[in-house]
Amino acid sequence: MNGRKTGATRATAGGGRRGGVTVRPAGWPTAAPGRRTAFPDFVTIVDRFRDAVVNIEVIPDEGRMRGRTHALPFGIPWDIRPDHESRAVNIGTGFLFDPRGYILTNEHVIHDAREVRVLRLGKDRAVPARLIGANYEHDIAVLKVAPRKGVRVLRLGRSKNVQVGEWVLAIGNPLGLDNSVTVGIVSAKERPMQIGDRTYPHLLQTDAAINRGNSGGPLINLRGEVIGINTAVSQSSQGIGFAIAVDVVRDALQGMLGADWTGSRTVPHD
Repeated sequence: MNGRKTGATRATAGGGRRGGVTVRPAGWPTAAPGRRTAFPDFVTIVDRFRDAVVNIEVIPDEGRMRGRTHALPFGIPWDIRPDHESRAVNIGTGFLFDPRGYILTNEHVIHDAREVRVLRLGKDRAVPARLIGANYEHDIAVLKVAPRKGVRVLRLGRSKNVQVGEWVLAIGNPLGLDNSVTVGIVSAKERPMQIGDRTYPHLLQTDAAINRGNSGGPLINLRGEVIGINTAVSQSSQGIGFAIAVDVVRDALQGMLGADWTGSRTVPHD
């Protein structure tokens, strides 16, 4: 303008600084004047809820497993390893969702089990767990351990509140490394999938890493609610994992627990 300098600044496509002013590409989070954009506080969520996540060890019925040990369902992230007594132990994950000692996991983690044991965070010895119910087709199972006073549990969310692009955490026991945490977003919703003879009608897709041993673990939003059960991964690419949507889990619980499941049990966060 007539050779005069002004304070106006134009943003470039890649962002950066121009004329002493920082500019941002479209779509970057912005904050109100005088306020900083907050980054998600993953540490608080993990500290508050990781005690509710458990390691599941299974001694399978060798007679029923014989002939199909190496024919595991494609894309399902669990682990098989020998224990100290040279028996196969399936390593998976579960989480407490009810203070009475109820635990959710995948059915494929405990399928054909002769014995199921649960190892809590910070404990040296696993405790026996009882199978309460299982839904083979949708790959959901409920276990029960002796209730413990003041036990931390995770609250189930609602699928209608899940948004593509929101932050999520996956907590599990990949390769037996208990309480490993990965972070990502919800990449997509309503992904139908058939793995073997199991039907997964409403999977959530996430780029939070889901590895061997993560089967049955929770996918948690920033409100500390479980929005899915980590279940499957793409074997041919990275950053593509799947979790059973929480409303499918709620429907399965109604069928397995009946009147014992109200679906509205309140769980204190602190």
